[in-house]
Amino acid sequence: MASLASLVHTVGGCIHQKNGPQLRSLLRLDDSPTQEAVFQSWHANPRWNPAAAASRLPEDWSDFLAHHWACIMELQKGQREKAYDQIVATLQPFIKIFREDPDDWLVGPMHAVVHNLRGVAEAADEELQAAGKPASKLGDCGDQLRKCFSVALQAPGNRGKKLAALDIVNVSIKTYFKLNTLRLCKNLTRTVDSRQFAPFESFPKSQKVTYKFYLGRLAIFDENYQEARESLEYALRHCPRSAATSKALILKYLVPVQLLAGTLPSRQLVQQYHLDQYLPLMEAMKRGDLALFDATMEKQQFQFIQEEPSKAAQIPLSWVQAALKSQLQSNPTPGAFDQELEWEMDEVECVCANLIHRKYVRGYISHKNKVMVVAKSDPFPPLSSISPVDT
Repeated sequence: MASLASLVHTVGGCIHQKNGPQLRSLLRLDDSPTQEAVFQSWHANPRWNPAAAASRLPEDWSDFLAHHWACIMELQKGQREKAYDQIVATLQPFIKIFREDPDDWLVGPMHAVVHNLRGVAEAADEELQAAGKPASKLGDCGDQLRKCFSVALQAPGNRGKKLAALDIVNVSIKTYFKLNTLRLCKNLTRTVDSRQFAPFESFPKSQKVTYKFYLGRLAIFDENYQEARESLEYALRHCPRSAATSKALILKYLVPVQLLAGTLPSRQLVQQYHLDQYLPLMEAMKRGDLALFDATMEKQQFQFIQEEPSKAAQIPLSWVQAALKSQLQSNPTPGAFDQELEWEMDEVECVCANLIHRKYVRGYISHKNKVMVVAKSDPFPPLSSISPVDT
């Protein structure tokens, strides 16, 4: 049975010997010996204060670990919002320790800290939502992650500390995807490409694969399919053979990008990773069967949209242009001139702008990206709610 005294002794040894890997393991919220020691302490004494036990550790470390163990205690009690407050309180002392230590052994523990922060933020938001309150902790988590990223990027005293940065970038991008605030990813990706960042090849393979996966997804969002393909293919190529779940996730986005480029993945690969929804499209492309292609898209369009939910609220203006052209061709007005009319993109934007102005559509037009961004909730109000008179 793990005791608190033994935990304090082990943590103290890690700090003294600068054993980053072992300390990183001890800082995981699901570390069994740590969980057992904390549980036994507050279960034996409901008024147990972690600060008293942590006071035997070096300054700043005692403050950090007191809040860390208090976070675990609150999680065990089911108080996830309180646990988030405690995990946020660990950041100031840890960032101070990271900044002042002349060595780079704290890179691993920094990874544990940022993953803990995000995990508890999500759990706290679930608790808040269940109570009918606004979910605000994951948004705050993004702000806290920026503090960690800043100190890792500065690498005070040792350039090796920069190797903490890419994992923080990955956790941050994952957070922004969850919040659907992808615009915040741009500064991160630009920094990764800058001279200020450590060389990309110097980071662990797992972190590089994760980053390229998210970079590919961001490129899909921007409709930059060539970059998306290159990034996702990098992620797939460097993903460990045993990581079947990760490979399936990468292929979920890579396969449609490859199809857009006219490249057909093997049937065996698609079936192996349970992406059978693409088989009819592949067959249609292979045979040049437009009818099968249209029928498949009509049947499975909702499923395809769900695979990139951040795009679900964006309607490419080219789709509207095609619909207007189709309508013109199917209902031609008399005269050869009318049948040859084409809808220019400026005219399409004008039509969409009028629909938005007259409140037939709730949204706005992104001229730069050539899309109409519609509200995720009730984007097309009932006609009964709309006045035919201009407002």
